[in-house]
Amino acid sequence: MTEAARRARVLGPSGPGRPLRIGVLASATGGNLRTLLSLQHTAPDRFQVCLVASHGTRVAALDVAREAGVEAWTGDFDAHCGSASQAAAGGPDALHRYRERARSWHDGLNSRMAGWEADNGPLDLVVLAYHRWIEGALLDRYAHRMINQHPGDLSVLTDGGSRALTGKDPVRLAMSRGHRATRTSCFLVDGTRDGGAVLCMGPPVPVGDRRPTTEDAWQQELLQKQRSDRPCLEWTVRAFAAGRLAVDGACHADGSRVVLVDGEVTPLGGKRLDDTDD
Repeated sequence: MTEAARRARVLGPSGPGRPLRIGVLASATGGNLRTLLSLQHTAPDRFQVCLVASHGTRVAALDVAREAGVEAWTGDFDAHCGSASQAAAGGPDALHRYRERARSWHDGLNSRMAGWEADNGPLDLVVLAYHRWIEGALLDRYAHRMINQHPGDLSVLTDGGSRALTGKDPVRLAMSRGHRATRTSCFLVDGTRDGGAVLCMGPPVPVGDRRPTTEDAWQQELLQKQRSDRPCLEWTVRAFAAGRLAVDGACHADGSRVVLVDGEVTPLGGKRLDDTDD
C-alpha cells in the first residue's frame, strides 16, 4: 500500500451487507435520477434510491420519482429566498441577505432529511442535479457523501491555476476556447463553487462542426448528457458503493483534494472514462 493510500479517507457506504442508499436533490428533468433508477433496477441488492427532494414544485424529476415509487418532496425555495440574480443586482447587502435566507432554507431541509433518516435509515450518498448553491448544515452533514455532475471539464485550469470551466455555461465556454470535445465531471460537493475533488470525468464528446452559439452549445450539451453524463455518474456511484474511491490530504494546483482510485493516486480529473470503459 502506498503512503497516499494509507493516509487517504476512503469514500463509501456506512454499513456493509445492504444496498447503497441514495438520496437525490433535483431541479430539472430527472436524467440523473433515471440513471440511478436504472442502476437500482439492474442490481437492487446493491443500489436503492430512497428519497428525492427539490427546491421547487414544478420539477419533472419529482414525477419520475413518484412513478418509480420513490418518496418525493417539493420545496418553496424561491418563495422563501427569492432570486440569486435579482439579489446580485441589488448589491452586496442584498446578496448577503439572499445567502442567509438560502442557508436557512437548506438548514431546514437538512433537519427534515435528518428526521426522515432517523425513521427510515441513513442515506449513504446524496446525488445533486440541483440548481441552487448549498451552504450550512446540509453541506456539513453530507461532507464526502454528496456529489454533483457538472457539464464541463474541471481539470482545465486558467494560467492562474483556477478552474476555467465552472459556472452556468461551461459547454459554450469550452467551445469558444476552441476545445474539440466536451465532457462531464463528477465531483465531491464542498463549500466552493464547482471546486470539489473531481472523482470521475465522462467520455469526451466531439464538438464536430458546431460553433459556440447558444443553439449549437445546447445541442452539444444534449449530446453530452447521453454520452458523458450517464457513464460518468454510473461509474462514480458503482465505485463509491464498492469503496474504490478515496481522497488524500494532498491537493492539486487548483486547491482540490487528490483522488485515489483502487489505492492509486490519479491526476486532476480523477478517473477519466473513454468509450471503452464500462
